[in-house]
Amino acid sequence: MRLRIPPGWWLGGLLLLAVAMVPLFLFTNTYNRGLLVLIVIYAIAGLSLDYIMGEMGQFSFGHAAFWGFGAYVSAKLALDLGISPWIGFLAAPAAAGLVGLLIGYIALRRTRNLELAIVTLGFGVLAWTVALRWRPVTGGPSGLRQVPPPSLFGWEIRSELAYFYFALLLLLGIVFLLSRLRTSRFGRGVRSIHENEDLAKSIGVAATKYYVLAFSFACALVGFSGALYAHHFRFVNPNLLGLDYMFIFLIVVLVGGTGTLWGPVMGAAIFVLVSEWLRALQEYRFVIFGVVLLLVVLFMPIGVFPALQKVAGRIRGRNDEDTDGAPAGDDLALEAEKAR
Repeated sequence: MRLRIPPGWWLGGLLLLAVAMVPLFLFTNTYNRGLLVLIVIYAIAGLSLDYIMGEMGQFSFGHAAFWGFGAYVSAKLALDLGISPWIGFLAAPAAAGLVGLLIGYIALRRTRNLELAIVTLGFGVLAWTVALRWRPVTGGPSGLRQVPPPSLFGWEIRSELAYFYFALLLLLGIVFLLSRLRTSRFGRGVRSIHENEDLAKSIGVAATKYYVLAFSFACALVGFSGALYAHHFRFVNPNLLGLDYMFIFLIVVLVGGTGTLWGPVMGAAIFVLVSEWLRALQEYRFVIFGVVLLLVVLFMPIGVFPALQKVAGRIRGRNDEDTDGAPAGDDLALEAEKAR
């Protein structure tokens, strides 16, 4: 039997290969390579938000708060306790995931509509205020500086090129993890709840448990992204928990395409590179991206990557409507039954 590789994986592999080769031939100076690091970090954050929006069908207005929280946790452990950044890379997602577990339990145990968005918005505002005011711990508006980079066998992963390939390897591992999670019993259960919660419940899927754990996982993932940011750019401040970064992650997901594995990666690349091109118009950046987002919603509502994926499928002789090889939502009973 011939192995069938979905168009999304072909496109994703080509996208990843192109990104990996860029610093060797095009982005050869330190500043531009720093932009590539930012693309990878935003891509991981976008993947975490996409899990909430694409797989769960929910929305979180406080995603940046978990991102900044993870950054602060890892930075404080390294600066105050002298703990290795590698431990911080584990502690940050663990702490963000635990807070996400609590927030998810509060917001998702009864309704699945706007309650999560409202609760996370309140949490985001609260977290930003605490980070701004609690100077002895967070450093106040100045934040924390001189966060140490990770080191491997005495060699610090400090340069832009080294950190780029380090973060890119982690991104590849996260994409693989998410692809396996989608086809696991847990992933099928989350998807069946998104498609038809009543049907999923009727055959024994624990909707609240699955959704709370899924939200906690997404928070842990974005907390890990925040730790990567902190140890590369070597500072954290309350702005990391603000709505600006929430809008960035939203743009990354919507422009790239929700419900895909490679969409947020492409969305992150588009956002960072276009932002750099518009650097002279920095004050109007979000206004311009608002217009771009409106045009994408009107003319390419599924996002850039899924649109390219459909074109690739047609070129290869088949019109595959599935995204990244994820199961379609038509046979909901079968999906939910597998998740039991």
